[in-house]
Amino acid sequence: MHELLERLSRGDTRIIEMCREASRSWSEFLDELRPADTATISARLGFFQKHFHKIFESETLGQTMMPWTGFAVLYDTKKGWGENLPRARQLAEAFARSNCSHEVRSEARSAVISYELEPAPQAAAPPKR
Repeated sequence: MHELLERLSRGDTRIIEMCREASRSWSEFLDELRPADTATISARLGFFQKHFHKIFESETLGQTMMPWTGFAVLYDTKKGWGENLPRARQLAEAFARSNCSHEVRSEARSAVISYELEPAPQAAAPPKR
């Protein structure tokens, strides 16, 4: 996120096109894997990571932006998740189980928290008497 903010504050307008390309890539990835289970998506994420290094012309920025742009493709700031909620939760689980770098998985975890995708806590069973 630091590199993103630095580049934006310096007026790097290429970031806009990079985000557009990331969005297109995510749309294609998710469409292709629509019928796939979480394990398959998880396995593919590891290979997909290098693509984001190329899009963002930086390993660090690619690692940061990969998860955020993935969830952003599924989320609408006016309507929320809508029909995409199950897919977003599946993507969150896939990132957690993936062989992506620690940095990508950490950013994905931050995005899950920010987008409030964590499952609701289970109510504790009453104590036995």
